[in-house]
Amino acid sequence: MLQNFSVHRDSGLQRAAIKKIVAAEDHRVYTFSADHKARLWDARTGDLVCVWDIGACADFVEADPSKSGRFFCAMRRKRQRAGAQKKYVVCRVELKGEPNGVEPVHVERQELFRASNVAGLSVRADGQWVAAFAKFRVHVAFVGDANVKCHVWGMEERVSAIAFHPREPVLAVGDWRGRIVFWFCVDEHAASSEDRPIVRSTHHWHAHRVNAIAFSGDSLMLSGGEEGVLVLWQLDTETRDYLPRLGSDIVGISPSPDHMRYAITLRDNTIRIVSAVDRSLVSLLQGLKFAERAGRARGARELDSDPFTTGLVVHPATHALVLNGEPGRLQVFNHANDRHLASIEVAAYNRVGSGSQPHVDLVQFSSDGAWMATIDSRRTDATNGLMSVTTSYLKFWRLDPTSQTYTLVTRIDAPHAGGVHSISFQPCHRRNALLCVSTGRDRLFRVWELQSVLGAGPNERFVWACRATCGYRNVQPTAAAFSSDGSTLAVAFGGAVTLWDPAVCARPVGVLVASADTPQLKGVAFVGASSFVAAWSDERLDVWNMLTGSVWWTLAMPIQSVYVHPRSSLLAVAAYQVPGSSTASVMVLSPSSPTPLLAIQHPSGVEAVALVPTATKLGRSHPNSEHAKPDPLDSNTLVVLTPSGLISVYGAHVDSKNKVVPSVQGRRMESSAFKDIFGMQKPVAAEAPILANAQVRATMRLVRSAVQSSYVNAPFHVLPPVKSLYTQFVTAQLLPVADVSAESEDAATSDVEMDVDESQPEPVWAESIDFFASMRRGFKAN
Repeated sequence: MLQNFSVHRDSGLQRAAIKKIVAAEDHRVYTFSADHKARLWDARTGDLVCVWDIGACADFVEADPSKSGRFFCAMRRKRQRAGAQKKYVVCRVELKGEPNGVEPVHVERQELFRASNVAGLSVRADGQWVAAFAKFRVHVAFVGDANVKCHVWGMEERVSAIAFHPREPVLAVGDWRGRIVFWFCVDEHAASSEDRPIVRSTHHWHAHRVNAIAFSGDSLMLSGGEEGVLVLWQLDTETRDYLPRLGSDIVGISPSPDHMRYAITLRDNTIRIVSAVDRSLVSLLQGLKFAERAGRARGARELDSDPFTTGLVVHPATHALVLNGEPGRLQVFNHANDRHLASIEVAAYNRVGSGSQPHVDLVQFSSDGAWMATIDSRRTDATNGLMSVTTSYLKFWRLDPTSQTYTLVTRIDAPHAGGVHSISFQPCHRRNALLCVSTGRDRLFRVWELQSVLGAGPNERFVWACRATCGYRNVQPTAAAFSSDGSTLAVAFGGAVTLWDPAVCARPVGVLVASADTPQLKGVAFVGASSFVAAWSDERLDVWNMLTGSVWWTLAMPIQSVYVHPRSSLLAVAAYQVPGSSTASVMVLSPSSPTPLLAIQHPSGVEAVALVPTATKLGRSHPNSEHAKPDPLDSNTLVVLTPSGLISVYGAHVDSKNKVVPSVQGRRMESSAFKDIFGMQKPVAAEAPILANAQVRATMRLVRSAVQSSYVNAPFHVLPPVKSLYTQFVTAQLLPVADVSAESEDAATSDVEMDVDESQPEPVWAESIDFFASMRRGFKAN
């Protein structure tokens, strides 16, 4: 069972990071956060029981096993003199008091000793010894009586982990070389003597840094590090056992009180609970791996080797989010219930070796989810060490319907010289008739075609081959996209959007340029099945109307992320009001108007946005169905990913009575309710018929003016097809049904002789006849 904890809304939202979680008796949990508060929660109900103000931020916390409610905390000193060497103080805190809800209670701290720096704490089972380490020093203090005795010892190698033996007078110290050194320094003689030499013994198996050490019982020691292997040391027999291939670096180990299970914390935001009897996996908890990457990075330089480049990609079949995971992998994440679904290995590599790690640059799926295309790259240093070479790989994967996994079909080494900017699939309408386009830094874009090479039916084999290679004015292409019917390909070259026939790709059939000083575009997409095309750069967003061949509207703001819905006529935009600002605006817009349907302010910034279709009661989405709700936001949810790795989900859910109710689901619960965002007004989609009629009238005016001018000689990709305008054209020429019925009612109540009156009104379709006559005269004149 999973239970979410959150501060009561009346007391304000908890925005501070949680530093430590400690399980207590009676199904209660203590949390220590960066807002100088310690909180006690009821794990069964998720209610907040008590809040204490400890006066400072506790960077490291360890519970006293001998007494409930007592903790040892390493805190950064508030007031320090200039040039002070000891910046940390290790204190003992006792959390007492009755349940007080949300009102904090101030508690007193007992200072034990001071240290220049602290990287971790450990407390002995009897609560009389506490140790702290940092860099090459270890502070060991006896706190069993009023007089605290602290000793400081140094090591030749940098210390990475420490742990007390529960019974023996031993302190286990792990270092960066992979050694675990036993210090026999925890006894009565060590507490009274300051210059006593330490007896040591060394245990060495790890090839890299030891990140975690723990003891289970009296004779078993657990250790883990960068190798991703849990090592079980039998101290009595001096033998070892291993639990390998855990998937990531081990950063924490915690045995259960009955020593029947081990909780292993991994660096990729994963917790594995394994059985101590047969080493089998009992439970697995996996979070968003981007959160770990964002929390680990202290600056942009550390993210250069593993940047976030895929964005939020929505899987067409499952509507799950696909994004960068571990190096060389993709994570499939369910944002609705905060669950990890799968991890797709795109490129394999040796985690422990010193070779360069791969990185997944791009990922895209076909419209039915049967095919996946990925771009992964690997940077290798040259032999002279003065330059590096980056090699890219384009891989096509096919979904196995039996195992529901993607298998590699075709790998293309170096599809473009220098790297790949973007990839995009053509919407597939026929079986095995599928195209994919890629744009590269070699100033070319290539069209890849799916071909059948062997057999038929279940034994049929496929391969992807290059069908066409094109360029435009020796300009570097940055993005490409297909129209909803797959008949038109849009490729962004510099500040221009070129339109191509994907079946020929001989020359562009049209070029869209907003202005001469348009900055280089970084994205282009057709907005659903509408006649609009969105093109954006770092400075602006332009929406083109293909019926008029002109810019429909422009959003001049620093653009961070844009997501265009592949089916609905919606696009989500994350932009900043001022360049360099930390507050971002997230807007959901219709391509017909620059007025946002939804606007949300994110003070912590935005990394990526996505519009995800929601499922109906049958578990399938129907964004284009005739039974869909008039408000397009009722069939989609807005997902926002922040730079710190938090996800906020805005949308609607179905309650037990299958009634749509507004709600907001966020990882921090920092957003207001859905009805607070929109108010109690009717959804804006109620105005959709009015907007549609206005668009039809504008299109009809354009057609009338085109018939009587030389506009009919314009390029064919600018003119709308006649079959798509016929229904709207005829409907626009007829009077509304209400007006006709009103005239009929007046005629029926006026006089009986109206049936034979010669002065009958002109038919309602007379104007249409006149217009058709003018259209024929116009075509004959041209």
